[in-house]
Amino acid sequence: MEWFAVYTRPRQERLAREHLARQGFECFLPMALNPYQKHRRGQGARGEPLFPRYLFLRAEVGQQNLAVVRSTRGAVDLVRSGHALLRVDERIVRGLLARRDPESGLVMLSPDPVVVGERVRVFDGPLAGLEGVLAERHGERRALLLLELLGRTTTVEVDALSLKRAV
Repeated sequence: MEWFAVYTRPRQERLAREHLARQGFECFLPMALNPYQKHRRGQGARGEPLFPRYLFLRAEVGQQNLAVVRSTRGAVDLVRSGHALLRVDERIVRGLLARRDPESGLVMLSPDPVVVGERVRVFDGPLAGLEGVLAERHGERRALLLLELLGRTTTVEVDALSLKRAV
């Protein structure tokens, strides 16, 4: 048995998983909380696909007909390199399965905790790639950085979730 990645139609990962499972395939759609999405009071946290437009399918090549994936509702095709199917290393899938919360089934993502005074790098957004010092935190979502811009130190407010420790 080997794992493969299935490319799906936009926002149809769940539909593809359901129809592939009905055809006897073992499927895994890693879901996680979107840190940027606000949840309404009284509503439980709803996960989103960790890899939008992709899910994992486990099959026995030669024993199961993989050509049916192309005609499955919600699915486009298996991911390929040229004509060869790309296999997903089982350690990757096992690692994702191990990080799932037993109650919700969501993959638990742990952001890189950074503390005030630490040298950090912005990895997402318009300031991606810049390094500075974390000066202050404003709640969970905002942070003030001291950056060297245009030959002087400037304070810039950024999304705290887009920071990681500088190496």
